[in-house]
Amino acid sequence: MQKISYNIVLFSKYLNNLLNSQINNHDEEFIKANKLLLINRIKIASMTLLVLYVYLFYVDFIQLHGIQKESYRINLTTIHVFGLVMSIAFLLSYKRIMNEIKRYQSKWPYIIINIYISFYALSGACLSINSQLSNGNIDAYLIILIAISALFPINPKHFFFVLLISHILFLIGVSNMAHNDLNDLFSKQINSTGTVVVAFIIDVSFYSLRKKDFHNQLNIKHSQQNLLELFHVNPYPLTLTNLNSGRILLANNEALAFYHVTEQELATIDPHFFYKHEGERAKIIDQLLKTGSVENYMVEQKFKDGSIKWVIVNYKLMDYMNEKCILAGSTDITELKKIEQELEKHATTDILTGVLNRRKGMELLERILVAAKEENLEFVLLFVDVNNLKKVNDGYGHPEGDFLVKTVSEVMKSQLNEGDLIFRFGGDEFILVFKYSIEYVENIWSNIQRTLDEVNDKNQKPYRISVSHGLFHYHSNQNMSLQEIIHYADHEMYKDKARNNLETTQYDKTQKGINNIVPKEVSHNVRE
Repeated sequence: MQKISYNIVLFSKYLNNLLNSQINNHDEEFIKANKLLLINRIKIASMTLLVLYVYLFYVDFIQLHGIQKESYRINLTTIHVFGLVMSIAFLLSYKRIMNEIKRYQSKWPYIIINIYISFYALSGACLSINSQLSNGNIDAYLIILIAISALFPINPKHFFFVLLISHILFLIGVSNMAHNDLNDLFSKQINSTGTVVVAFIIDVSFYSLRKKDFHNQLNIKHSQQNLLELFHVNPYPLTLTNLNSGRILLANNEALAFYHVTEQELATIDPHFFYKHEGERAKIIDQLLKTGSVENYMVEQKFKDGSIKWVIVNYKLMDYMNEKCILAGSTDITELKKIEQELEKHATTDILTGVLNRRKGMELLERILVAAKEENLEFVLLFVDVNNLKKVNDGYGHPEGDFLVKTVSEVMKSQLNEGDLIFRFGGDEFILVFKYSIEYVENIWSNIQRTLDEVNDKNQKPYRISVSHGLFHYHSNQNMSLQEIIHYADHEMYKDKARNNLETTQYDKTQKGINNIVPKEVSHNVRE
């Protein structure tokens, strides 16, 4: 137990040192970035002052020439000349200072920054002290303090000493220039001290905000770097696309190989390129905006060579480079889908005829009935029975009976159109469903009968291939179950057998049971 505790303590110390080293590294990077910012701002200030000094010297030597208090003009000119020299000196040293900043250990750039900010503060103090010889205001000092606190956010500890030194000199200078007007002196001292406090608060706020923002940006940058590393080492195809435009921003090597594209082609690919069905991407985006992620989404995707693959994709909505993006990880399940489809086919298809089996057919027929009731639709159910199957099995063997059933099935399938349904209901029974008029169905049936006649003429079998059928036209206003509809169509089929004088014995036996279940009020619907 003591050993475990000791290891935990060691790990805690290691973790603490690691975090502290990361924080120190971040601080060093911030100091360097802040140096660059301040040096460039001092450069801009120096260039601005060079232009401004043209006007200031015009004031000094032309407009103020001959004023009564010559000392005021001399002091003002001296301050301006000294400022000009400082600005020129900085601009001449700018490149050297920038080279020094590249060295983390060099303290000269920060010393220069503090010197120039102190110079700006002291210049303001001197200008306002000198103004006591003229108009007596301290506006220059107050304005410059606020300006340097906002434009040059240095370390608050350093700025505190800049303010302390400049303000002490300012207070001494203003006190010495006072002319027995204590109220005016106290007012200037209070106002200037208040401005110093405000300037310090501004510097602390701006410096802290900039430091916090820098660390946040650095963390984002590191997170993006970590994302890129994980992105490219992931063994599965990954893509990162812009949410709005669909532009592919990133794709790892597995994705490039999977989709058969090059990195140069990514920017030119249409965002809908990967989706076989139109509107698929919009559907995914809609779900992403609601939940933030979509897991195990199966979709058919297109590929550059024109092939179609089944893919299972996990989508995640995320921020990358200040943009809303979609991270997608794909897995090829085409072979699994083929196996699934093959199993589905075996589970839903009648082996002998190749049409749907009874279980799948009844499932689809139930959906058709529900849709018809909900959407006020109609459909026609055709119940078909293969004539004389038992006689063929008994007289010529079961292989010949299978041939009879298969032939009838193939003939009926050949006459159906897309949207029509056919399935094997029993040994010699089939059900066909049509979403069209009675006339359409009767035309289909005529074509089936004609084709069967052609088959009989061609095959010259010792038996005649024929079928009997019954129709039921369903309307949405009829409150009927699926079993009732099938029974009514079956009832009509036996009537057809009777008309053709086929299996009359079986028909007579069945007729008694059927008549008992057919209500008179719906009997007119079985054939219109």
